[in-house]
Amino acid sequence: MFARVETFHAGAGEMDDLITAQHHTVGLVRTMNGNMGGYVLVDRDSGRLMNVTFWQSEEDELAAESEFEAAEKGGEVGRFAVAMQEALRTI
Repeated sequence: MFARVETFHAGAGEMDDLITAQHHTVGLVRTMNGNMGGYVLVDRDSGRLMNVTFWQSEEDELAAESEFEAAEKGGEVGRFAVAMQEALRTI
């Protein structure tokens, strides 16, 4: 499994627009082969947002890159192999 992590820094008043744009992008890539879901993580106090998507293979993630590049705003991208996976528990 692979993860693509894109980090953004938003100025005052830009965060809600950035969240909307990232939800749109994640919605598009969610339909692509090999996508295993993702998260949009927000820290409003620091103005940081992270878009994390999970992929069955590195090839699947790279095939989705054109969708990410078409987004209105790009961030700093990191690509990671997932070394450990834990199931989330509901309380």
